[in-house]
Amino acid sequence: MPSRRPGLGACPSNQKTTEVIVLRRRVPLRRSASLRRAVPLPRGLPPQRRVPVRKIRSRPRRGPDRSAEYLAWIRTLGCVVCSRVSGAATVVEAAHTNALGPRGIGQKTSDFSAIPLCSAHHRENLDSYHLLGEKKFSHTHGIDLHGLVPELQSRFWRQYAPRSSAVHPVEM
Repeated sequence: MPSRRPGLGACPSNQKTTEVIVLRRRVPLRRSASLRRAVPLPRGLPPQRRVPVRKIRSRPRRGPDRSAEYLAWIRTLGCVVCSRVSGAATVVEAAHTNALGPRGIGQKTSDFSAIPLCSAHHRENLDSYHLLGEKKFSHTHGIDLHGLVPELQSRFWRQYAPRSSAVHPVEM
C-alpha cells in the first residue's frame, strides 16, 4: 500500500486522477505598438498633462439674467409670508420663482424673479415653497407672485439703478 503524505492531496482510490498539462510560452508577449512610446519618458519626471485651452466667450452668455447685487438686496428684505428679517436665528433667502416665465430643464429662472423668504418658508416647513410648489404656495399664503416680482424689481431699480452694475432685465 502506498504511503500517504499530508499536504499532497492524494486521491481516494475510487476516483480517477486527472493530469493537467501546462504550456508555457518560450517568448514573452510583446505589447502592441500603440502602447509603446516612440520616445521614452525621462526618468524622474512626470508625464506632461495635456489640458484643453478654455475658449473666451465671444458672445454674451445665454440663459437667465444673473445679478448678485439684486439677490443681496432681496436678502435684506423681510420674508413675504411672516415678515421676519435676517437676524440671529432667522435667515432670509432669495427664492427663485417662475413669475417671469418658465425655465429650462435643470435651469434656475432669472435672479430678477426672486422673492425674499425665510428659510422655514423657503425649504423647511411643511407649507414651504419647495414642498408645496409655486401655485399651491401662493394660494395657501395669499401671495400674488406675478404682481410681487415686478413690484420688487421696480423698487430695486428706483433705489439702486444709478450706482448698480446690474443689467436691467428684459421685460416680457
